[in-house]
Amino acid sequence: MINAVLSVLKDRLNEHFKNVVRTTESNVVEFIDTNSNDPISFTNDKVTPFLINISEDRKFRNPDQYSGIVREGIRTQMNPEIRIELLVLFVSKFGNYNQALKFLSHVIKFFQANRAFNPLNSPRLSDDNIEKLTIELVSIPLEEQNQVWHSLNTSYLPSVLYKIRLLSYVDDISVDYVGSQSVDLQLSINEKRN
Repeated sequence: MINAVLSVLKDRLNEHFKNVVRTTESNVVEFIDTNSNDPISFTNDKVTPFLINISEDRKFRNPDQYSGIVREGIRTQMNPEIRIELLVLFVSKFGNYNQALKFLSHVIKFFQANRAFNPLNSPRLSDDNIEKLTIELVSIPLEEQNQVWHSLNTSYLPSVLYKIRLLSYVDDISVDYVGSQSVDLQLSINEKRN
């Protein structure tokens, strides 16, 4: 699910850059090369979406976490749904600093114009049953920003941080069935009457 979200954002940004910037480069937005993670090395002449945190959104949590649901006439009990937020850093690394700032500005403009993603404007989200994503710019204090870059073990690069919410994980695997199907119950009552 997380990979689908980041892939959709990456592809939509690449479409935007092809239409707006008219670059000869086929894909300006690319994921980091996972072979060189320590220290992290962002690719030259690219915008890189980089996941820096996953957190649970507790504001929208169901107050009765173990209430269960009814599926096909069967009362089920399941682990509570988890709704998560992603913090994604978009890093613009270009040999020409002016070019890095230009592409970073386009990222900000794109997300200003496209604050919500759903299966209608991004059909690939329906593959993972994602109903809606909202994108929110996050401003962090200079000290926290310094900590982020220190933890990445690299020098600061022009970048912008976005909060992406809400992804919902539902436990479909460990469902305990309580009771029996209502059809079976109705049949047994009718059999006793006869």
